[in-house]
Amino acid sequence: MEAIEKAIEKAYQAHISSLYKVLSQSILSANEDPSEILAAQSRFKKGLEFAADVRQKARAAAEL
Repeated sequence: MEAIEKAIEKAYQAHISSLYKVLSQSILSANEDPSEILAAQSRFKKGLEFAADVRQKARAAAEL
């Protein structure tokens, strides 16, 4: 089970890293447009919530 738990955590961390990169690129592309930056932040927050939900479901499925 330890290997499964580590794999889930590694996948979760990779997902968070990807979300951060997308946020960074979105803010850069926004050219200081406040509404675009807020939209990027909103998408990032939704992505974080989704990643946490998937992580929880994966842990439950693996009975961790």
